[in-house]
Amino acid sequence: MATFRLLNQSGGRFAIAISAAFVLFMGRASGENISDLLDANAGNMAAANGSGAGGCDCCCWPDGCSCCPDCLSIGETITESIFGTPDPCCWYPLPLSTLLSDGWRQPWTPSPNGSGGAPRQGWINAADGNMYRLMFFTFAQGFNHPPQGNAYLGAYTLLTPFSRRLMLITNIPFTMRNNISGGLPTVDPQAQTTAAPQGQTTFGDVSFTPRVLLHETQDFSVTFDFTVLTPTGQQPLAGKTAVTPTLAFWYNLAGGWVVRGGVGEYVPTDGSGGQSVISQLAIGQTITDHDVPLFGDFTYYVSAVANSPINSTTPTSVTLTPGMRTHVGNDWYFLAGLPTPVTERRVADLGMIFWFMKAW
Repeated sequence: MATFRLLNQSGGRFAIAISAAFVLFMGRASGENISDLLDANAGNMAAANGSGAGGCDCCCWPDGCSCCPDCLSIGETITESIFGTPDPCCWYPLPLSTLLSDGWRQPWTPSPNGSGGAPRQGWINAADGNMYRLMFFTFAQGFNHPPQGNAYLGAYTLLTPFSRRLMLITNIPFTMRNNISGGLPTVDPQAQTTAAPQGQTTFGDVSFTPRVLLHETQDFSVTFDFTVLTPTGQQPLAGKTAVTPTLAFWYNLAGGWVVRGGVGEYVPTDGSGGQSVISQLAIGQTITDHDVPLFGDFTYYVSAVANSPINSTTPTSVTLTPGMRTHVGNDWYFLAGLPTPVTERRVADLGMIFWFMKAW
């Protein structure tokens, strides 16, 4: 309760949460100033790659324009980001110190694997902390004890980069029955809806999430999301309007091991203020190379998602999701997760989530 009282202080809930998360994970080099650490990491990576904001020696465009300076128009940057063929040599670190000046007019380039070999890839029920160009279909099933009925969800999600710094995530839940999670905690916050007594099937609430890359080196990246939920479905299951600002990180610990997480605040737009804090933390390991048939980049992981109501005596819900991801070939991926509640407050007694993903 003391925690909730602290979070409820005016204007401080989200700032306190993201500041704590940021300091916790950026403070791995004790005694150093955070800004100095970010700039030092970026400088070291630039030197290691033989590139930097002013020293890129690769040429990715037919007209001879270097890929490092911001020499493309906004339209050209967006077009190349979505439809172009990126050149890995065009990647270089983007530190927090250059947030306002670098990367906004540079076409999206896939980030390299971490120094330990871990690929930057999304997981079910885990914060991203990265920039992607891909799409995926979701099928989720929730199993419940009577009298609550079972639930299911079908959705399509598109991740569209506009530059190295900016992208848009569009999530379209084209069918859903009863309360169900599709593996995107800040898009479909757990236990935020109440199903109709006799069960309900509806088109879900479409969401749009601009994402900004705040900082990126080979081993560490931080992003900021601002999810806007639109009331395209029917109440009481859907038909909600809310925003969810979220800070997320990705970090290659060592070898194929990755830890990632994030924290956000679900805020309905009815003027009632923040409704809940959504916290995510996950750890996993990639154990195969990318080109292994059917089992490329095979990754196993476990994620934890906590949904903590702010102005309510309702208890926090916590879900653990053991999951896996594999590259089956030609940039197609298959992901599976088994959301398992560990608290009385829950979305479903047991769930399963599958993503069928294509990157390009």
